[in-house]
Amino acid sequence: MFGALAAERYHVSLLKRESQHINWQTKVSGSLVFFFAPAPRDGLGPDRGYWIIDYVTKDSGPVIPQQIWAPQNSSDALRRYVEHEQMCPPIFLVHRDSVDLGFPLTDAAAGNCMSLRGADQTAPVGSGVHAQIRINWCGYAPWDDQVIIRRQTPGQETVSLETFVKYVAGKVMKFMQVVKDSPYDYHSPRWFIGDNGITPRDIALIGVVQVSQGSWKPILQLNDGFSRFL
Repeated sequence: MFGALAAERYHVSLLKRESQHINWQTKVSGSLVFFFAPAPRDGLGPDRGYWIIDYVTKDSGPVIPQQIWAPQNSSDALRRYVEHEQMCPPIFLVHRDSVDLGFPLTDAAAGNCMSLRGADQTAPVGSGVHAQIRINWCGYAPWDDQVIIRRQTPGQETVSLETFVKYVAGKVMKFMQVVKDSPYDYHSPRWFIGDNGITPRDIALIGVVQVSQGSWKPILQLNDGFSRFL
């Protein structure tokens, strides 16, 4: 999603060690191949030993490239929100059968994710009240919007994974609606959004990655039917 160099910077920031010291390993689960690495010593999540960093799937369309997000105003902000913040591991939307990955965007936005593994468990998004959903879709201006990740109950527990996925998918749908008539500035028409380009029905939401303190970016993939026409 980020490209090789930006992905390396992301992994270094996430795992708190230089790339040459990251001990990558692979494993096959069903039809999925995933890459994992030792988590930071103060790693978050139920499994503090290893974090799953990426997945490879077969017979699927390309992941939509996005620029990685970073604070724009000062190096102090970068250190505060990215370098010194212990980020959560990526969230991948694996089905209970460990065979499929991701959901059609329109289904996810409607909350149709009952086959999601861990759907009713607490979303592993940290302890904040809000999350900023950021999209840096190539050819369009950076866009972001906020979601509430705490239930409006006396205990204010963090929302379930299924609910968080629904919120993220809804923001992606909103982004696509907002920019479909906006100027598109990219060297290739491949990623154009609109009636004659990519629409919500052409996309699957396959995961979400934290890119800074309180900020998350969706991982979006074109479905195979659309990618054949690119």
